[in-house]
Amino acid sequence: MLHIKDDYYAQANNFGYTVLRKNGRKGKDDQELHTTLGYVGSLREVLDLVLKDSVQRKITGSDMELKEALEYIREQTDLLMKEMEGIEV
Repeated sequence: MLHIKDDYYAQANNFGYTVLRKNGRKGKDDQELHTTLGYVGSLREVLDLVLKDSVQRKITGSDMELKEALEYIREQTDLLMKEMEGIEV
């Protein structure tokens, strides 16, 4: 499994990747359980889905100005793109 950032992971499958997020619970065998966010075909799509979910979780249930939300989106996008710098996807 590929760690993307924070609680986000990508697991390769036959058709691309399954994007996962830790859900804070453990299974019977004491392993971390994950929520499936979706299935995508490329690493770029993995990053896009992680960014979308991260932003949605940040603004859900909080009072926030649009400017603050846009700053968070820029910050997260810059972080992910910096990690991918020099890699062809």
